[in-house]
Amino acid sequence: MLITSLVMSLNQLLPVAILLVLLQVVAKQSRAQVWFALVIAAVMSFLYMQSASWVSQWFEHQGLEYSQIGLCVSAFVAALVFAIKQKTAAFYVAVISTTTLYLSHYIIYLTSFWQNSDVGQSLFIGTLLGVGICLSFSVLLYFFMNAIKQRFGIYPLLVLLALNSAAKLLVALDLASQIDLITNTATVWDLRDILSENSELGRVLRALVGYEATPDFISVLIYSMSSTLFLSFCYFIPASITEERV
Repeated sequence: MLITSLVMSLNQLLPVAILLVLLQVVAKQSRAQVWFALVIAAVMSFLYMQSASWVSQWFEHQGLEYSQIGLCVSAFVAALVFAIKQKTAAFYVAVISTTTLYLSHYIIYLTSFWQNSDVGQSLFIGTLLGVGICLSFSVLLYFFMNAIKQRFGIYPLLVLLALNSAAKLLVALDLASQIDLITNTATVWDLRDILSENSELGRVLRALVGYEATPDFISVLIYSMSSTLFLSFCYFIPASITEERV
C-alpha cells in the first residue's frame, strides 16, 4: 500500500504541478491568484467527486467519460489562450480543469482506503512522500525553466507547454476509446524495452509531455497535429495583433 500510495500520488499530482509551473514561467501570476485557483480547483474536484454518481447517468451512463473529455479539451484551449494573451481567466480555467480531472480520482482513492486502519499508516506515509516529491520536482523545474527562459527566450517554454497541453488530448482519446467513440488503431512503435511508462523517468515524461511507449496511429496523429496547431497559433496570432496595433 505504501508503494501504491506513492505511485498514485505521483500519477495524479505531478501533471497538475507541472502545468502550474509551466504557466507560471510563461507569464507569472501573483501568489494570491495561484492560491485562489488551487482552492477553487480543490473545491471543484470535491464537488465533481460528490456528483459522480449523478453525472455518470448522463448520455446513457457515459456522463463521467464525456465530462472528463470536456475537462481535457478545456485545459488544452485554456492553456493555448493563456500562451497567446496571458489572461488570468485562462490561467484559472487551465488549472481548475486539469486539477479537477486528476484530483477527483485522487480523492476517490484516498477516501476509499482512509478509513481502513490496516492501511491507514501506509496510505498516509505514501501520500506524504508523493506530495513531497511533487513539490521538490516542481521547485527544481521552475528554476530550470526560468533559466531556459532567460537564456533562450520564451519559445522553448511554449514548445513544452504545447506538448504538455497536447497530452491532455491523449487522455481524452483514451476516454473516448473506453466508450467506443473511437476505435483503437495499430501501434506505431513499441519503446517498452527502451523506456517503460512505469519507470521513474517514464512517469515524469508522461506527466511532462504525455510520453507513451506504445502509442497507436490516431494518438500520434492527434498529438502531432494539436501541438503543431498550438505553436502555430502562438506564433501567428501575436504577430497579427502587433501588426494591427501598428
